[in-house]
Parts: sequence; C-alpha cells; structure tokens
Amino acid sequence: MSSLLSSYESEFKSLYEQTKLILEQASSLNTSKNERNLQLSTVEQNKDELLELIESMDVEVNNLGNTTERNSFKSKLREYKKQVQLEISQNLTKLIDSRDRDNLFGDQASSALNEEQRQQLLSNHAILSKTGERLQDANRIANETESVGAQIMMDLRSQRETLENSRNTLFQADSYVDKSITTLKTMSRRLIANKFISYAIIAVLILLILLVLFSKFH
Repeated sequence: MSSLLSSYESEFKSLYEQTKLILEQASSLNTSKNERNLQLSTVEQNKDELLELIESMDVEVNNLGNTTERNSFKSKLREYKKQVQLEISQNLTKLIDSRDRDNLFGDQASSALNEEQRQQLLSNHAILSKTGERLQDANRIANETESVGAQIMMDLRSQRETLENSRNTLFQADSYVDKSITTLKTMSRRLIANKFISYAIIAVLILLILLVLFSKFH
C-alpha cells in the first residue's frame, strides 16, 4: 500500500469518527437551535470531504500493481461509501427533516403564515422527502451497479490472463513444431545420403565381381 493511500485512509477514519460524534451531539435534546444548525452544517461539509477522500483513495487504488491488493481495497472502499451513506447521510437527512419540521410547526405562534402557506410548505416538504428517497434508491442502485462492474472487471482480467497464457503456449508449441520440422529435414537428407552411399557400395561390389569373373576366364 502506498504511503499516500495510507494517509488518505487514516484521514478518512479520523474525520468519520468526528462526524459521527457531531451527529450524536446534534441529536441531543439539550442542543440549542443555533448550535444544531452549526453542527448540521459541519456534518454536511464533512460528508462531502469524506466522499472526496474515498474518490482520492479510489484513484490511488487503481495505480496499485498487485491485483489481489487492488481488489481487496476496492471492496473496502465500497464499504466506506456504504458507511457514509448509512451512518452519515441518512442520519443527517433525518436531523435536517426534524429541524425543518420544528421550524415549521414550532414557530407558528410568532409567524404570519396563513393556512394556505402552511399547506404549501407541507407539500414542498413531502416533495423533498420523496426526492430524498429517490436519491437514496438511485445511490443504492449505483452501488450495486459498481459492485457488478467490479466483478465483471475481475472476470475480464482473469480471461485476459488465460488468453495470454494460451498464446504463450501456442508460441511455445509453434517453436517445437519448427524444431521438429528441422529435425525431420535433417533426417531426410541423411537418409538420401545413406541411400546414395549404399548404391555406390553395391556398384563397387558388382564391379569387383565382374573383374574377378573376367580374370578367371581370361
């Protein structure tokens, strides 16, 4: 693991714990309205920083040479992103909704809102809630898609390695075939040479026999 990646991870863990602590403080009944608003604003900023740290770690992970280490850290990043979504984003949304409801209904006595305006605000709040749910669903689908994409990438890498091994085996087999052809050609040349030598020996023997016969009859 690179030192930069390790630094990003340490910073993420520290900021994550700080943000959870601030969320707990913001949910306390003893917290004043101004303090809660400041805490929620801080949590929202921290959430963005946490997501940026995850993106930075993802960039560094893609540069890792070890495939096993890269896949392991990819899984860890997906878990980090899920933690931010479940522990930070959702709790932050609930606290913001609670604050908005308190602002809407707690200050009615001092506000000049009429019934029509109140209904409009309630309608807007309902629309925002539905939008938040849709965003959560979209984020869940994106996470699932990312997981499937990561698995497909792992399968493609495995298939590429298999193809490369097959190609190397074919190259090696081709080399063996070339060597075999060369050996067969050499053997063929030797057979032809041996055949000519045999013919020459037979011719010499025949010539010697003829000479012997010739010398006997003359």
